Amino acid sequence: MFQESIPFLTLSGTLYVLVVSLFFNVWLLIRKPPTTEQPSTKKSNSALALNLPKGWWSDPDRFQAERRAIFSQSWMCVSHRGRFRKVGDYIVYEVAGFRFFMILGKDMIVRSFHNVCRHRAFPVARKQSGSALVLGCRYHGWSYDTKGTLVKAPYFDNLPGFDKSQNSLFEIHTKEDGYGFLHINVSAREDVATTTPPEATRSGELGQIKLDSHLIDTMEFKGRFNWKVILNNQPRKSSTEVSTKDIMGTLLSQSPHSVGKMGFFPLTTVQTMSNGPFWYQLTYSPETSQQTAMRCDVYSSIASKDNEFEDATKISLMNELKQNIREFEKQHKQLTTSGYHSTGANDSHVNILRMVEGHLGQEKIRGCEIKPATVKQQFQSEAFTKADQSEFSLVRL
Repeated sequence: MFQESIPFLTLSGTLYVLVVSLFFNVWLLIRKPPTTEQPSTKKSNSALALNLPKGWWSDPDRFQAERRAIFSQSWMCVSHRGRFRKVGDYIVYEVAGFRFFMILGKDMIVRSFHNVCRHRAFPVARKQSGSALVLGCRYHGWSYDTKGTLVKAPYFDNLPGFDKSQNSLFEIHTKEDGYGFLHINVSAREDVATTTPPEATRSGELGQIKLDSHLIDTMEFKGRFNWKVILNNQPRKSSTEVSTKDIMGTLLSQSPHSVGKMGFFPLTTVQTMSNGPFWYQLTYSPETSQQTAMRCDVYSSIASKDNEFEDATKISLMNELKQNIREFEKQHKQLTTSGYHSTGANDSHVNILRMVEGHLGQEKIRGCEIKPATVKQQFQSEAFTKADQSEFSLVRL
């Protein structure tokens, strides 16, 4: 009996081995082969996200590096065509320390200029906003038209060799997109004119945003927080390639009033509102490493009276914006007192870090700071200097 069972056991064992072998070979064929790129890429991205430099939220030197690397050479959305209704309308802005004004010309084109006279660098536009075909520096009377051309220069008009056309205001690259938003790039490089502002992140209903929208209100706030805080809490992505659209994810906050949203890297968001033809543009302006201003321009897609936006709607929006400022300040305080400066890091911060570190690398090679927004004053002749001295003497008398 025992001898008769041996062939059966042998056969069963053979079948068992064959089944196991077959299963193992099939598993080898279908399983995904291991790669070295994906883990290393993920590790690299994670490492960057978790190791932001100390002082990321508060270091004044790092803030200045951000001004040179980002704000001095990036397209920034700062206004909308609806602010300029008639020829000569102008408004003065300050973004990341760059003070300039925008003005509507006779050709119905909005231009931007550094708000400094070519003579002694005093402000040309003295009021925050207004309308004028000619803007003049109060110090010595140099005056400029809507295209920035010097049209009047007391004591210099009859100076031999003095060329008014060589003393126009320093113009800033300005472009208007299909929605009527106005973008500037303060870089002094001429080739910037051939580039275009990046497209906005868009979601929801944007029908209220029109070229002929009317400005109906402006609110301004300031808070003690680093500008990068507005980019916090954005979900991370596994890819190391981060577009400017990704960076604006956090800024498109879930406002209870919002129907549609747009985001422009690095400082501007736009939201349409559910209760009427209104929409508003938020533009943040970093002032220091620990202080940021926010301007809210409210528009209407139809010619409406101001009181239509008053009372409950305006108060509700104002309270919401104030609450956002308080939340930013709270986050900033936590980040600067925790002792761990990389808290809240995400792909936006990683991308900003790359831009800044890349610029600092170029500065290290050159051995000096690189300031793309710096404009060069032309060489003044001996005759110019004499006229300047004569003018100064007459003014003192």
